[in-house]
Amino acid sequence: MFKKSAAILAGFALLFETACGSGGGGGGASPVKPEDKPPEPVQLVMLQDGATITDEEFENFIAGPVHAKYPHITVTMLRNTKGKDGLGTMIASGDFPDFILTVYPSIKVFKELGTAYDLNDLIKKYNMDTGKFDPSAMQTSLVYGESDHLFAIPFSLNFLATFYNKDLFDRFGVGYPKEGMTWEQVIGLSKSFSKVLEGVQYRGLGAIPSAGELNTQLMLPYVNKTTNKVEITTDGWKRIMQLIQSVNDVPGNKGAILDHFLKDQTLAMVASYDARFAALEKLHGTPNQFNWDVTQFPSQADRPNTSLTSSGHFLLVSSLSKQKEAAFQAIQVVTGEEVQKKTTASGRFTSLKDENIKALYGKNMKSMEGKNIKAVFKSAFAPPFTPTKYDALVTVRLNEAVKKVINGETDVNSALREAEEAASKDIAAQPK
Repeated sequence: MFKKSAAILAGFALLFETACGSGGGGGGASPVKPEDKPPEPVQLVMLQDGATITDEEFENFIAGPVHAKYPHITVTMLRNTKGKDGLGTMIASGDFPDFILTVYPSIKVFKELGTAYDLNDLIKKYNMDTGKFDPSAMQTSLVYGESDHLFAIPFSLNFLATFYNKDLFDRFGVGYPKEGMTWEQVIGLSKSFSKVLEGVQYRGLGAIPSAGELNTQLMLPYVNKTTNKVEITTDGWKRIMQLIQSVNDVPGNKGAILDHFLKDQTLAMVASYDARFAALEKLHGTPNQFNWDVTQFPSQADRPNTSLTSSGHFLLVSSLSKQKEAAFQAIQVVTGEEVQKKTTASGRFTSLKDENIKALYGKNMKSMEGKNIKAVFKSAFAPPFTPTKYDALVTVRLNEAVKKVINGETDVNSALREAEEAASKDIAAQPK
């Protein structure tokens, strides 16, 4: 009996040793399975190109959240301060960053440089729901990618609003601007402030977007994509030029700049981008603080409740990166609901279509308390037009035309005709 029991115990001992891997190696530790090993450290570099982001925002909304989700991933930022020359140098060096934060027109630039990576496979692999993003932002990404491939994911969007100085409206006895106003109505309202009081020139409306931005409200391209012919003598472009002329024809409006609104406080209204909120936040609690509010951006009469094309900051994975999956994982984190809630509450507008997240806009900004921000979001983004590689050439000539019209040197029709002819020559002179 004893011999039988000893044999059984010896057998158990052998099984135990085999299970623990102690035979031959010693130590008694189980081998670590490959899937249980901690991931190798990953160092990602994000290229900041054109898109505005502070060091604090980068840490709070990108580097910090990514590292919290994936402790093995560290993200640093490289700023491009030399435009296309800077990009060329990085490409030539063979040390191009892993992902990119940039403005929407540059989606096309990075695609043409060969540094934009098609995200479709990564989207499927990591099950990203692209339907959660603002539809117009996704449309902008596709249009500027010029294909069915998706090269860019929206991180944050710019929006537009009409900012107004309530103190000035009260002083002049003028009713505040209402929701849903057209450009004609806002321009008409601005005339109430064309006065000089005690030697100070007051102004009604200024610092509006450029012609090259206002055109997006009517989806006006610069160049025919099929024929490559410049098309800025159309009725639509005439409307944009006449709008700009009408604003500047109101006494006092010509030459109005943001400082007249923020510092001098002699400008009643600014129809502009959401970046103005950050400037107003800086004034909060200082001697220069004033009573202001916001409402919808002015619309075209035949396109009510529509502002300009969706613009903003987009994230791209670099085709030159050796860490594309980690870069995409980082993008997935910073475009997730939790990070988007934080960015939106801090004054950077969400790229998601979730109305509950939009409602958080500015919650962490002291100056936003009591402001009519809900009115602003009653305006939808206008759909984007298809860009061409010649748009920048046309923009130069268009800006020249605007200056001539504002200064009374020529009429709208002549200015646009001359600009179109000059831009056509510029395009013809480009290498084929």
